[in-house]
Amino acid sequence: MARQQLQTQGARLPHGMARELIVDAAEVLFSEANLETVSFRDLARKAGVSLSAIHYHFGSKEGVLAEIFARHAAHLVERRVELLRAIPRSEDGALPLERIIDAFIRPAFETTRGDRNDLFNRLLARLSIEPSDVVREIISEAFDENDLLFIEEIRRAVAGLSRDDAHWRFHFLVGSMIYAMSGSGQLSGLSGGLCDVSNTDVAMAKMTSAFVALFEAP
Repeated sequence: MARQQLQTQGARLPHGMARELIVDAAEVLFSEANLETVSFRDLARKAGVSLSAIHYHFGSKEGVLAEIFARHAAHLVERRVELLRAIPRSEDGALPLERIIDAFIRPAFETTRGDRNDLFNRLLARLSIEPSDVVREIISEAFDENDLLFIEEIRRAVAGLSRDDAHWRFHFLVGSMIYAMSGSGQLSGLSGGLCDVSNTDVAMAKMTSAFVALFEAP
């Protein structure tokens, strides 16, 4: 409410608030439309700031996107590592496969519909299919190191799993997780309401059991 009052009254924004308003607006707009179709003018209008403010703080839409990822992806990665470190190791140093997969997917489902984490999930789902080198670089910078950590833990947990199979199967895991995060509602419609991704406990349990079977398959 305070932010809206500042904008509608035309008051000078406190230092740093314009930056926050731009990021907040971008999270919504980028989650609803392709990055290329969102103009600076759209972003300025949504944020209630001038075009020059966007140029001053970020320089480009990609700069705004990088800031969003720096905030939300870091939280997601930290939460995954936290859950992974909490799992007790066996005598041979391996972690239970089921717990590894749960640690990877659980943070993505720890959202409330419409909150900032949910918006980031939908943004990530949209960006994952965009053929942009810049976007790919932003996503890679945010997640690759963490993904490789989980791939190595999975290989340690599954005897005989080759590196290429581990990468392929992990790729399928990420794709399934992102599709579930997108909130498309297709699964619910296709199953006549029998299956609903918004029931996160069930969704995580089903995904975990399916990918345990996949990673352990010959």
